[in-house]
Amino acid sequence: MTEHIHWRDIEDLAGNWNGLGVDVKRPASGKPNLRLLSGNNRRMQLVLGDQTLLWGSMSRCLYGVWLVRNHLLEQLPQTLVGPIDSPQVEQQVRLDPALRLKAWSRFFAQQLMQHQPEFFYPGYWLVRALRPESPKPMRPLLSGTEAWYFKGGEDALSHMPQWAIHGRNILDNQQPGAARWVELGESGGAVVGLHAVDPHSGRLKWWRKKAREGSLPPILLWYVSGLSCHLILDGHYRLQAAIDENRPPEFLVLSSPRLFSYRPNPQEQQKVLGALQMQIQRKNLETVRFNQLLISTFDDRPYHGFGSQSWAGIASEKVWVDQVSGLLNERGDTGELENILTREAPDEFA
Repeated sequence: MTEHIHWRDIEDLAGNWNGLGVDVKRPASGKPNLRLLSGNNRRMQLVLGDQTLLWGSMSRCLYGVWLVRNHLLEQLPQTLVGPIDSPQVEQQVRLDPALRLKAWSRFFAQQLMQHQPEFFYPGYWLVRALRPESPKPMRPLLSGTEAWYFKGGEDALSHMPQWAIHGRNILDNQQPGAARWVELGESGGAVVGLHAVDPHSGRLKWWRKKAREGSLPPILLWYVSGLSCHLILDGHYRLQAAIDENRPPEFLVLSSPRLFSYRPNPQEQQKVLGALQMQIQRKNLETVRFNQLLISTFDDRPYHGFGSQSWAGIASEKVWVDQVSGLLNERGDTGELENILTREAPDEFA
């Protein structure tokens, strides 16, 4: 199967590694075990095999999505990525920092191909890095994850999806929590774990040590546009270790974007070129800025748009409603149940 999967490194205009492109050209051979189901009235359900992990529903206004997590399992019923051991961590730590994310992106892609070969359904896939940004002027008053902020490269250099993640949108993985409203475009949405984290686990203590050492591997996320969230495929304990140590981690975001190609207008390009030459002659434009404008004018790389695939599979809306209502009533979390069932935004958002 792997002979039909080809990957290539993607660099930005400055020559920096910016992601891993994965072309899957084999024919579809069945539904992936981990998949998003869709049904009537914009109801959604994330399943792994026969296990439901969460339910989602798009609001009528199309401004956001309601997320309801199932009871968090101690571990997933199927392996997505094999456990990362100490030799693997040490091997990556010895690499030049600029090469580590590149190496980890290949590792995770190979692991998914090994354990969940149907996960990469036919099409184009992208692995993109999100790194912690330096605190901005308005964030010094915040503490902990509230002050965290993660971002990809500059759009002018990459043409990649410009996701960002705010620490406030990282959901707790020790409790499923209440029903969650996630605004579309809310910096890429929520970061959602698929199983629980044991705060007393020996593995968590080991990852906390690695976080303090600065050798924590990145967390692997899968961006699902229909749910407006990043699902944690691997790294629940690493993320918790980073939170406990207040050391912002790095993320690798896996997605299946749509590529949009276009042809620049040659006449417009010549007009811009002429204007830039005049600015240079008048010494009104710095060389660096000139080069940036010139490159962007003749840049014909495709743009990456948001997108992910779902499969019809929800038995009926009544089944979806009964499942969500039963779960939230069991938890005593019915404050937003009416809004969820009628697909309305939260009262304070309306």
